[in-house]
Amino acid sequence: MDKGRQYILLLSSRPNRWASARFREAAKARGTALRFGDPSQVMLETADASVRFYGRRIGRPHSVIPRLGPGNYENGIALLTHFETAGVPVANSGASIGLARDTWLTLLAFSKAGLRIPATARLVSIRDLKIARKTIPGPPWILKTFTGAMGIGTMLVREVDQLEALAATLWALHQPILMQEYLRSSQERISDIRALVIGERMIGAIRRAAPRGEFRSNVHRGGRPEAIELSRQEEKLALRAARAIGLGLAGIDWIDTAEGPVFLEANATPGFQGFEGATGLDVAGEMIDYAVRIGKSAS
Repeated sequence: MDKGRQYILLLSSRPNRWASARFREAAKARGTALRFGDPSQVMLETADASVRFYGRRIGRPHSVIPRLGPGNYENGIALLTHFETAGVPVANSGASIGLARDTWLTLLAFSKAGLRIPATARLVSIRDLKIARKTIPGPPWILKTFTGAMGIGTMLVREVDQLEALAATLWALHQPILMQEYLRSSQERISDIRALVIGERMIGAIRRAAPRGEFRSNVHRGGRPEAIELSRQEEKLALRAARAIGLGLAGIDWIDTAEGPVFLEANATPGFQGFEGATGLDVAGEMIDYAVRIGKSAS
C-alpha cells in the first residue's frame, strides 16, 4: 500500500487502549498506513462525501475498520453508511453493526439461517411475563436487555418474585427486555465458545469458562479462555452465523449443549486480548490484512 496516498481508517473512541496499540503494531509490521478517527467527533457533509474529525477534513481512506462501542454507535453507523455510499470499503457495514447490536434481531437472523437458538420471548408487560413463565423452560431464566456487551445487561434469575421485580425495574427505565431459557453447557464448568470470523475464514476459537460463582463467561468478567479446535461442521456454522448478520469481522458466541450448538450472539467489535493470549494468533494483523484485501478488491 502506498503510505503517502492510501491508509486504513480505524474508527475508535479509545486510541490509547490495548487493542489500538495492537492495531498500530500490526500495521507497522506490514508497512501499512493506519489512522484513527473518533466517531463521536465526526462531521459529515453530503457535498463530495466529506468527512471531518475535530473540524479537519480527511482524505479518502483505502478501507475502514470500525471498532464501535457504547456512546458512539449512532454516529459510527451514520459514518459507515456515509463511507459505503461513497464507495469506500468497510469491514463491517453500518446495517450489520446495527443488527448485531440488537440481540432480538440477531436471534431472528440466526433462526432464519437455520441455526439453533435458545427459547426467547420479547416482553413489554407483566402479562407477557406471566405467559413466558409457562412457555420458556425454567427456572432459572436469563433476562437480557436488547443491547449490551461484556455480559452487561444479562441477569440470571432463579425466583419468580425476583423475575417480576427486575422486569418492572427495567420497564420503568424504558428498557425492553428478553426472557430466555438458561442453557447448560455440555462441559462440567459453565462455559461458552467464541469463534472469530474474518472475511471468509474462521481463524480460530476459544472456550471461555466462567469463574466460580459467575454464570457469565466473558473474559472481561474473569472468564478463562482456552484455545480449542472446532470440527469442520462447527466452522461452517460459525461462518453461516457471521453471514446471517452480514459481518466481515465477527465474534460468534454459542453454547455447546448436549443437543448440539445453540447460538447466542454476534459481536461486531470483538475483544481479542484474551483470544490472542490463548491462541497465539495475530488477530490484529489478520484484521489489518482483511482491510487491505477489501480495499484492493474495490480498486
